[in-house]
Amino acid sequence: LPVQSAITHPRPGVAVPEGELTVKGYAWSGGGREVVRVDVSLDGGRTWRPARLKGERPAPGRAWAWVLWELEAPAP
Repeated sequence: LPVQSAITHPRPGVAVPEGELTVKGYAWSGGGREVVRVDVSLDGGRTWRPARLKGERPAPGRAWAWVLWELEAPAP
């Protein structure tokens, strides 16, 4: 499967103040393949920023669960 991802924070429709924004979520793949990167766009896909993957890295071929990710960026 291609990598699938979901944003868990901030919640949809919530207004965020200008300044530093923390975006959090989770991602998963299929067949035991590790998620090695998550990119996040805050401007509708014009630019992308790499998120930081959290937690321990699984052994190759043993990535059977989701991985948490987080991005801190200036909010436009």
